[in-house]
Amino acid sequence: MDIIHEQLPRETVGRDTMVRFRMQFQAAAFAALEILRGKEVDRIYCDYHDDFVVRRTVAGVVEYHFFQVKTKAKANQQWDVDEVFALKKRGELDTKEKLEAIRNSIAGKLFVHTIEFGDQCREVTVLSNVHFKDEVYEVVADLSAGTSEKKYTRQLIEKFADVISPDIPLSSAQIEAARKKLSLLANVQYIGDTLEAFGLAAHNAIWKHSEIALHQHEVERIARSLVTLVEEKSCAPIGGLSKTDIDMATGVGLEDLLQVLSISTPVYQTLLQGGDPEAIKNASILQRVLKEAGASDVMIESASRLKVSWDVWMRNARHTFPDFKLDLLLEEIEKKCRAWLLGGGALADLDKCIMELLDSPIGKQFPVLDVDLLFGALCAAIVRRAAR
Repeated sequence: MDIIHEQLPRETVGRDTMVRFRMQFQAAAFAALEILRGKEVDRIYCDYHDDFVVRRTVAGVVEYHFFQVKTKAKANQQWDVDEVFALKKRGELDTKEKLEAIRNSIAGKLFVHTIEFGDQCREVTVLSNVHFKDEVYEVVADLSAGTSEKKYTRQLIEKFADVISPDIPLSSAQIEAARKKLSLLANVQYIGDTLEAFGLAAHNAIWKHSEIALHQHEVERIARSLVTLVEEKSCAPIGGLSKTDIDMATGVGLEDLLQVLSISTPVYQTLLQGGDPEAIKNASILQRVLKEAGASDVMIESASRLKVSWDVWMRNARHTFPDFKLDLLLEEIEKKCRAWLLGGGALADLDKCIMELLDSPIGKQFPVLDVDLLFGALCAAIVRRAAR
């Protein structure tokens, strides 16, 4: 008789630890998706200096946002002041040991970043799957204000410099700036012991940041791949590496995300350099449609270059040809594109569409048009239709 499940296991710490790490990886992976916006966020460091760190470049200045991910097993549990700050509500904050306990607390470790990184530390955040008690929010608010009605918080404010920088004197401006940088992110719904909630949130974030439409089977694959990517970055050895190599080993960047999304970096770069403001989304559309039609990677890269050539030609043509003639040409291209897609989108039929465009009455009014330009025109039409 198998009695393995009838006896209580000696300990389950390892299993609980893996669940916590999984949530940490999910939180970092979700943060990485903001890179797709192509705005300020350009890299997420995984388990480097903290659970994860968001790097932003704002007006040419690099800033870092540090995150501690703290979770509890039950949804109705809450974090209290002692857990977050190691702060006792009774007694005096009058010994080295008490100050050191606060410095080694969840919030204390984050506050140290505000001194070590100075102005480049944008913010420090405790992120959790559960709520914080009201008293925790009150301490955060009072620290920011620099005053409090509660004695234990007033003591923390008075001893703040001794807590976070016992060996290096701080100016009043440094102390005030540091106190204001702590924030709380509670009851986060995109982290959990399974990937279901994360997958849904990741799908929504990908659409929000890049408008890339995904099929359900793609969402599941991408969710797994994102978390695996962060796990690999979190576990990568960094001893002896250069700064550049550490960036690559520990950080998630745009190229990593493009790979997870199965978007060709050369196709994306070609569209981006061609002035396409939605290069990520359009690279995804072009690659997906042409791949389904049977095009090779080389042909898809060529198609991206030809689309850029067509876009450039169109911008110049607006100054050369009458608008109504260009509109007629674009309408004919749209008709051919629509018919090709409705007909099954076979690669072999694209050549037929191009030749029909060349021989059409409106096509003959533009002698400069050739096979390459019209292939680019059809690619542009594919992107427009899919983006609607």
